[in-house]
Amino acid sequence: MAVWEEIVTTGLIGTDRRPVPDELPVSWGVDLDQVTDPAHAVLSLAARHRALRRAGGFLPSCQPGAIAPPNWEPVANRAAHEILDRLLSPPQADLLNLWLVAAAQHGQLASAAYWTPLALVAARSTALDRTLLARTLGERGVWFVEQNPQWTRLAQSLRSPAQDGRPEPDVTDAEITEDAVRADPELIMRAAAPWSLELSRTVLEIIGSSQLRRGTRYATVVGAHLPLQHYELLRAAVQQITARDEPLTAAEQRSVREALLTLERTVWLRLEMSSAFSGAPILLERLEIPPW
Repeated sequence: MAVWEEIVTTGLIGTDRRPVPDELPVSWGVDLDQVTDPAHAVLSLAARHRALRRAGGFLPSCQPGAIAPPNWEPVANRAAHEILDRLLSPPQADLLNLWLVAAAQHGQLASAAYWTPLALVAARSTALDRTLLARTLGERGVWFVEQNPQWTRLAQSLRSPAQDGRPEPDVTDAEITEDAVRADPELIMRAAAPWSLELSRTVLEIIGSSQLRRGTRYATVVGAHLPLQHYELLRAAVQQITARDEPLTAAEQRSVREALLTLERTVWLRLEMSSAFSGAPILLERLEIPPW
């Protein structure tokens, strides 16, 4: 009775082929014509043997991988993610922080489709708040970040947001007064929320004074933290600027107008995000900032 080893020897390339044995196991169920094409007969047997081995054997498998933890919080709706799309094209870290704040306030998470874009922004810049990002990704999203070796430092900062590399403030909240902000406008970026009415009025005066070199950047920060109940102060600031006795130069007018537009757009972005997350309508009226 022929065995498989004999068939293999018969089919070896580079040696003198022998004819296929006449007596084959009945279980092979083949009727070979060696006279016409013994090579075809050998290959047919090999193919059939391979198919039978695969059909009757166990499929190869790998070791089970790590199991991602679940996210229990709900995912934000489409309207909120449409805003997130705008803020990611191109990425705007300061405004993305506003989205993260709104998501955290409403207990909602970013969809898994946005984990990679958000992680890429956070990996390139420390301006994106790590604490808020971790809350918005959820346990499953943070676990997802940990799977990429290139995001090791980011993953560590998400687990320990206090160690994300940003310097600690060198001034306390008690030192951030109106006079201190007038002397150093950048101090407002460290002031604790909510701001007082006087502090809000002070920063709006600074924006309208054209003394800032980075007016739009400053206006973005102010718009992100300006209490919404102080929105009418912005309207009064616009009226005061347009009615001043000493008119601004063309360059100053352009700088102030860009800062005011940025400030209002940032405030309205906050309102738009709040409406998207909660479904509540926007109740404030937009300003009409004159072109001067």
